[in-house]
Amino acid sequence: MLQEAILLSDIFIHLPVEQLPARLATFIKKGWQPELALQSRDLDQLEAASIAALKQDLAASRLRSSIHAPFLDLNPAATDLDIRRITERRFRQTISFAAQINASCVVFHPGFDPWRYARTPDAWLNNSLEFWPPLLELAADNDLILCLENIFDTQPNPLVDLLNAIDSPQLRHCFDIGHWFLFSKTPLDRWFDLLGPYLSHLHLHDNRGRRDDHRPIGAGKIDFDAFFSQLQQSNLYPTATLEAHNLQDAEQSLAALQALLDS
Repeated sequence: MLQEAILLSDIFIHLPVEQLPARLATFIKKGWQPELALQSRDLDQLEAASIAALKQDLAASRLRSSIHAPFLDLNPAATDLDIRRITERRFRQTISFAAQINASCVVFHPGFDPWRYARTPDAWLNNSLEFWPPLLELAADNDLILCLENIFDTQPNPLVDLLNAIDSPQLRHCFDIGHWFLFSKTPLDRWFDLLGPYLSHLHLHDNRGRRDDHRPIGAGKIDFDAFFSQLQQSNLYPTATLEAHNLQDAEQSLAALQALLDS
C-alpha cells in the first residue's frame, strides 16, 4: 500500500464480496484495504459467523474497509413505491453489514439519470428527499458516512441540490472520475467548485471515453495529472478506492498512483 499518500487520507481497492474466499488472503498479505462491493444476492447469503470472521481478519491485519452498496435494479428515487421500499431494505442491510465490520463509509448510486428524469426534473430530487433522511439517522447511529456517487450525471447540479437540501454531515459525495470523463459536460474545476464542499471519497479508474471499462490508471485517456492538481488546489483530502477489476490491474493502478503522488 502507498506510504504517506499526500492528497489522499486513505486508500482502498475494489473487492467484490463474492470473491472474498478467493482474494481476501491476498489482500491481507499485500496490506490492501478492501472496498467490499455488494450485490443483493450477497446480502441474502451473508451469515453472522462469516461477517464476524471478516471483521476479525481485517482488525487483526489492521486493515480498514469501505463498502459499495448494491445498485442493480435498485433506485432510491424511484417513482414506484415498491421499488423504493425494496431499495430501502437493501440499503438498510448494507448499512448493517458496514457497521458490523466497522467500515468507514458506504458508497451508493443515487439513481439519477438525465434521460429518465428529463420530463419530470423535480421527481428525482423530491423522491430522494423522502428516501435518505431515515437512512442518515441509521448511519449516524453507526458512525458511518454515506457517499453518493456520480454515474450518468452530465452536470453536478442535481447532486448539489440534494446535498444542499439535506445538509447532513453523514451524506457526502463520492467523485467517480471514470464516470465524469464518460458522461459529464462540466469542467473539472466547476465540478469541484460546486461539489468540493461535500467531497469525501473518490473512485479512481481509467477509460478511453467509449465505455466504463475500468482500466488501470494511465491505461486510458483521463488526465490524472490535471485531476490531482485540481485536488491539491481544492485543499481536499478524501479517501479513495482503486476500482480495478482484477489483481493485475490493481497492481498497475497502485504503481501509477504512487508515481502521480510522488511527482
